[in-house]
Amino acid sequence: MKRSLRPPRSASAWIVLLVLLMAPLLVLAGLWALSEMSNPTASASRIEPVVVPVQHQDMRAQTTVNVTVTFSPGRDLVAYATGTVTSAARAGVTLNSGDVVLRVNDRPIRAMVADAPLWRNLTTGSKGDDVKRLKSFLHQIGSYDGTIDTSYDATLAQAVAQFNHDGGYGDSTSFDPATVIWIGPKPLPVAQALVSAGSSLSPGTPVARGPKQATSIAVEEPAGGVATIGDFSGGATLSVGSTSVNYKPGSGAITNPAAVATIQAAMTPAASGAATIEAAKATAVDVVPASALVTGTDGTICVYGSATSAPIAVQPVGGGVGTADLPTSFPLNSVLTNPGSVKVDRPCSS
Repeated sequence: MKRSLRPPRSASAWIVLLVLLMAPLLVLAGLWALSEMSNPTASASRIEPVVVPVQHQDMRAQTTVNVTVTFSPGRDLVAYATGTVTSAARAGVTLNSGDVVLRVNDRPIRAMVADAPLWRNLTTGSKGDDVKRLKSFLHQIGSYDGTIDTSYDATLAQAVAQFNHDGGYGDSTSFDPATVIWIGPKPLPVAQALVSAGSSLSPGTPVARGPKQATSIAVEEPAGGVATIGDFSGGATLSVGSTSVNYKPGSGAITNPAAVATIQAAMTPAASGAATIEAAKATAVDVVPASALVTGTDGTICVYGSATSAPIAVQPVGGGVGTADLPTSFPLNSVLTNPGSVKVDRPCSS
């Protein structure tokens, strides 16, 4: 006779009763776990406050600006000869002392490099700075080897006679300034010819033009000037690449001829581009993580020393990637870096 393996009916009843009693508890536990997982506030409350030391650094205010070279027209080369142009100046040629600028009535008018032009006829017995310039000019072209002073002596008269003879002006020992054209204190490229062969020439006629000249560098400062970026009270430098010159903050321009030439050369062949303005004087600042800053409902910017401390209103004076610069009057030595992720006792602007 086989024995039944089924539990007694009384045992089955107890199992059913136990399941019925445990089910509500399991449902409640599941609901509680789900609510905890989906509640961002509860999750955020478990993030620990992070406090880091304030860094003290010497910083130079700096900003990037656009700069543009401003040009003036090239200087005109003026002839004082009279006659017909038989050979005109040529664009692209660089003129030096003694070079032929053009020919009038088939006679050469030569370039003269000097600090100032000649303004009168000179002859034996003449004295003055213009005599000295004439001697220097003739020495440059190899026609005079005497003393370079302010007296028109016999040695100069002989050199002038040879100069006139070589140019087809006869053998006179007097010098006529119409036989030369003053081109300035250094060799000059010809950018444009202003007369052509066959033109009639009278004294004071421009015959050629030099290249345009850089006269200033326009600087586009940000709205309100660079003073809104940081402390530039000690002056500043403006840099293009590795080239730097002094710059007066707020001026909006560089006009010093040497500085203009330096920046223009650094930008060539471009006439505009980017430059960096940097304060000449370093300023001490306190550096904190940018995440330490909190903006209140009224626009106030605050930082906290800890999650339980009162907020301190601040006004950043600069910053970098992920950092903010504060004045050294900032009273804290450490700051809470995650006030947006932890619960603080008092809100900013409270």
